[in-house]
Amino acid sequence: MSLNEETATVLKTGTRIGLAIIAVGLVLSIAGITELVLLAGIVVLIFTPVIGIGVSTKCLIQEKDTFWMRIALILIVVIAAGMLFSYLT
Repeated sequence: MSLNEETATVLKTGTRIGLAIIAVGLVLSIAGITELVLLAGIVVLIFTPVIGIGVSTKCLIQEKDTFWMRIALILIVVIAAGMLFSYLT
């Protein structure tokens, strides 16, 4: 598969899984069971673009596209730093 196809597949699949988990969580929260399932769905939706960047980076490395690979790696570092900073504060 190409860069665009792999990234699109990851984003579509992640979005569908996250929305499905949220739908199940809504049904369960109405029944008063738990809201942790809703949280799990939200986490999947939040991390789906991050996984998409990882897949894109993998494809760029395979294609030996060094310019965009560097951009993607910088983006991963910025996201990781933001997550670490938000966790520590």
